[in-house]
Amino acid sequence: MLHVLSSLVLVLILVGVMMRRRRRVHIGIMSGAFAVDLTLLLYIEFTRSAVEKVAKGVSPLVYIHAAIALAVMILYVVMIVLGRRALRGDRASRSTHRVLGVSFVALRGLTYVTALVM
Repeated sequence: MLHVLSSLVLVLILVGVMMRRRRRVHIGIMSGAFAVDLTLLLYIEFTRSAVEKVAKGVSPLVYIHAAIALAVMILYVVMIVLGRRALRGDRASRSTHRVLGVSFVALRGLTYVTALVM
């Protein structure tokens, strides 16, 4: 079930990227992706004690997955802040939002792949 939700998040992100020119739709879809992803992360932490497992020392892939997942969560916040600034007309924020968006999508894809392999 968790992989299904993670797949849904990826689909939402990809559709959100495709809808980037329709701002309201883009914002709604990406906000939904963030909400589902954050809920998924919290569920995994509270039901599996994910952070505790990483702290105890497990396979290197778990460390890699955790680091990428943390980067994705940080990028979600950065993307939201930059997106809000871009909506207010800040061209530099819009440009940075676009560039970091590529990194965000790539890292979220890596999180998905590492979760499947673990």
